[in-house]
Amino acid sequence: MLSNLTIISIFTEIFTAGILISGSLTFARSFLLSRRYKDLCFSLVLWFLFQYVALGIFSQLMYDLGWKVPQLIPIQRWGYTSLALCAFSLWLFITEKFTLRWGHLISLLLLFFTGGLIFQIFDSTVSLVYREDVIEPLVYFSSLISVKPLFALVWVVFAVSAFWTAARSSGGRRVLSLYSGLSALLILLTFPLSVAYGQFGDAGYLLAFWLATLIASLGLILAELIPPEAPEAVAPLRFLRTRLLFKLMLIFVLLIVILFEATTVATINISKSALSKSIQAAYLKSASDVAAQISASDEPPDSEALHKILAQSAPPALAETFIVDNKGTVIAHPDRRIALQRQPMLANEAVGLLLAGRQGVAEFRNELGAKVVGAYVPVKKYGWGVVVQQPIENAYFEMRRLETNSLLFVVAGILLTALTGIFFARSIERPIMALIRGTEAISRGELGYKISVDSQDEIGKLATAFNLMTRDLRDSQERLILSEKLASLGTMAAGMAHEIKNPLVSLRTFTQLLQQKWDDKEFREKFSAIIPTEIERINRIAESLLKFGRPMKPELTRVDVNTLLEEVLLLFESEAKKNNVNVTKKLAKVPEVSGDAGQLSQAFVNIIKNAIEAMQSKGGELTVKTDVGEVIRLGKISGRQGVQKGDEVVWGEEEELGKPIPVVFIEVTDSGEGISEQNLKSLFDPFFTTKMTGTGMGLPITLRIIEEHKGSVKVRSRAGKGTTFIITLPQKA
Repeated sequence: MLSNLTIISIFTEIFTAGILISGSLTFARSFLLSRRYKDLCFSLVLWFLFQYVALGIFSQLMYDLGWKVPQLIPIQRWGYTSLALCAFSLWLFITEKFTLRWGHLISLLLLFFTGGLIFQIFDSTVSLVYREDVIEPLVYFSSLISVKPLFALVWVVFAVSAFWTAARSSGGRRVLSLYSGLSALLILLTFPLSVAYGQFGDAGYLLAFWLATLIASLGLILAELIPPEAPEAVAPLRFLRTRLLFKLMLIFVLLIVILFEATTVATINISKSALSKSIQAAYLKSASDVAAQISASDEPPDSEALHKILAQSAPPALAETFIVDNKGTVIAHPDRRIALQRQPMLANEAVGLLLAGRQGVAEFRNELGAKVVGAYVPVKKYGWGVVVQQPIENAYFEMRRLETNSLLFVVAGILLTALTGIFFARSIERPIMALIRGTEAISRGELGYKISVDSQDEIGKLATAFNLMTRDLRDSQERLILSEKLASLGTMAAGMAHEIKNPLVSLRTFTQLLQQKWDDKEFREKFSAIIPTEIERINRIAESLLKFGRPMKPELTRVDVNTLLEEVLLLFESEAKKNNVNVTKKLAKVPEVSGDAGQLSQAFVNIIKNAIEAMQSKGGELTVKTDVGEVIRLGKISGRQGVQKGDEVVWGEEEELGKPIPVVFIEVTDSGEGISEQNLKSLFDPFFTTKMTGTGMGLPITLRIIEEHKGSVKVRSRAGKGTTFIITLPQKA
């Protein structure tokens, strides 16, 4: 019969198998997405380790259900093969993870060695020895199979490599390397625990073995699952708290496993107790019946009569009944040869108790030292004794079958529960992750993002409310954009009145003198030269103003950046003169970009307007430059905070590297008071402003426009030294 510690160990073994297969599938999926060879190797390590554990569980359960040893030998062969393949996969993983010198050459040699081991495993004969106090068989191959030494050696290399990496690293990488090294040591600890369990049969060693394997598996998976630069790397166990799925699964599965385990242990114990009492009662009744028949004789029965009594008795199946005299010698036995030889049975513990005049039912050692269960009843009339005994594995076979069937049902229940738990956990996590992605998109300014959640529960209602909120935010932002545009229009209109007034004065003067001086050839030539120029000037100002005031509907076309800048600077010409700002244009010949002219104009207006306002107290120099070049990669960064890169703060450039792409640079520099360091990173935050007036939406709108054009913005500023905005836009493909 299995002890409670053994049953708990089996549950731990099942839970370990679940952790291993989950980790293997996770890293296999990671390999398919990232094509990292290291993930594939680690997935294979976990898979073959799972296979070894699963085959061990299967072998134990099938033996308890009555499978013969020859049927179990192929399972043990596959188990050892999985161990060899696990060692080889682990070496490949070590080579990739730690970039070992000569690692691939050793991998080739190890491949041939592993192939030779597998050939030996299937070519050698195998014998299995099962003991009643050890659920795992002792496996003996006819030839020397060095699978476990190889397995241990590779784990030693892994542990040394991990600790060496930890000694040379810091922060999260150091902690994760320590987790890997300590997990490898736990795997190595399982070897002496396995030997101790096989030698002493103490279930405590078995439980320690599987607890070490479980903790080591979890540590290895966490060490590889968490990126070294992640905040959780310094405390890897926190990673289990970062995903709702992990929390739900740990709570749900652990509670169910513990509930199943407690229920199973209690049920098995109750059933074993009842069945054991029933079996022992049958032994006692059989022994008592034989003793009663002998006592019913008026004189001591002879050998023939005793054998007749034994033949008429009905002991439990496969049990043997024999009779001993007052010296412990067999006088009647189902095997007549033993009776004729008058074999002494003093080595049998039950006979010793009979000679002491005791009666009872118990587990004891027979004359051969094997453990049996049975009953012993004295025949006091003649000083004899009756013993009924049966090998414990046969006596308790039905009990072991009951235990095994119960465990199989529990395993099936755990699997079903785990799958159900995963389904419901994912059904909860999926919409929550959609909400998280939505909030991240909103934080990046993507107000058009919509969450698709089909559930009708509280999360579905939350998603609906979220979509309504983003729609309202989008409407509010559009109104703010319009108000910002109107504010800019107002600023420009005040200065443009003077710009339009000058050509109008010229037009009025010439028209008044037209009739008087029409015959004057010089007047006509001057009229022909000046009037069209002044009208064109008024037309350009009006067109620029109209273009800037159009609705924000993006229409991607081929755009000449220099032309847009000329038009915007024309709008601010009067404003610059009024604030004593000298405008310098350094416009290089640049290729066209793909974009919306109206939106790009607004972005340039916002930056140039801010530059002029930064110098309105003392005047200064405004420089607008264009140029061409290449950047590594453009796109949106996560979050709205600027990223410090040297002396610049960058918005819109990803950290990942890619192929260089041709771009156009637009650089706007003012000689104003500059921006303080604490304000610089929040420069593009919505509603952030240091002005007494304004909405604080000008620069956020500008960033959104540039990001939508696949560009980036860099800001370089020092207090008292002015500010430079560098806008990067991809060239037209």
